[in-house]
Amino acid sequence: MENKLSLYNITNKFIELFEKAESSELTQEEILEQGNELALALKNKSTSIVGYVRNSELMSEAIKNEIDRLTAMKKTVDNRIDKFKEYVKENMERLDIFKIDTELGTLYVSKNPISVEIYDEALITDEYRKERVTVAIDKTAIKNDLKAGKKVEGARLIEDKTSLRIK
Repeated sequence: MENKLSLYNITNKFIELFEKAESSELTQEEILEQGNELALALKNKSTSIVGYVRNSELMSEAIKNEIDRLTAMKKTVDNRIDKFKEYVKENMERLDIFKIDTELGTLYVSKNPISVEIYDEALITDEYRKERVTVAIDKTAIKNDLKAGKKVEGARLIEDKTSLRIK
């Protein structure tokens, strides 16, 4: 038997073996021998699958950690830029200089568009308030009621789903 069978080929060979066993094309010894070879191939392939999944999960975690590290670094740099810009603006305003041309670009202080600052939300009347409502379905409560035998229109229990778990 080939050493590097794919999971698909191993599965097909098992099905083929079962069919041959049912039709009595093979002796008990042949079935046992081929079954043992396929079982070993499946175990070896499964070992590779576990290794691949674990390696991929570690890579994913490493990428997430690097994203988190870079996000924090970006936030630090952005805060530094904002503080530096504020520092430059304050000094230009102290000197009554509102524009400086350079070879790389122009620094200028300009008025921002009109904005609103809310300094005490409690003083704002209902006329200026918007209500936001979010509705979420409580699947846990539905599952518990369905398990208890209660009928819930629009919902049902699903028990035939499967997933692969690797420990």
